[in-house]
Amino acid sequence: MSSSAMNPPIQDQLQTLTISPLTVTLKRLPHLTDDLPNLQTQNNPLQNNSFYHLCDDGFYISHSDVILRQIVFDFSGNFPSSSPHLAYHRAGPRKEIFFNPKQVCVAIVTCGGLCPGLNTVIRELVVGLWELYGVREIFGIKAGYRGFYSGDPIRLDPKLVHNWHKRGGTVLETSRGGFDLQKIVDAIQNRRFNQHGLESNINCGFDSDKPN
Repeated sequence: MSSSAMNPPIQDQLQTLTISPLTVTLKRLPHLTDDLPNLQTQNNPLQNNSFYHLCDDGFYISHSDVILRQIVFDFSGNFPSSSPHLAYHRAGPRKEIFFNPKQVCVAIVTCGGLCPGLNTVIRELVVGLWELYGVREIFGIKAGYRGFYSGDPIRLDPKLVHNWHKRGGTVLETSRGGFDLQKIVDAIQNRRFNQHGLESNINCGFDSDKPN
């Protein structure tokens, strides 16, 4: 029997865990490897960055790092029921990543209603992708989802977005609803956002009172 069969990945082991008096059930979310099981990992380029490579083990997220769906309890009242409480894997930087950043093409789009700080989010995404990960193919999609097929994308870099955090609204503009999903998919292919075989869309925005 192989070692992998004897010792399954920790994310597959952590299904139900009892931490008295709580019973926690890990909710497994879809993962890239579900559809691309042969993806190979590589070291996160942050490990070569002078600001991050000496970080202690607490900086990177591991498979055993989870967060409870309900995180606030009142000890003065009735303690939560014994029924399982859902937990999810935490988001954050991993020591290993699946894609070579130099082969990634990123599209950033703002959708729905406006919320404070959208331009700051866009700026930090561009600067972080460029400076920390080495991504060079970064595009902004104008006017929400429909911008994928109704106009030309904007090539983004740190110099272009340098002062965007000082501006209101969203420089990329936004829109609510009314998009054609098939046209979006066709545009992603036609505009060669995935010309390197890899593509990432980052959605930022506000839908009523619920952040996207």
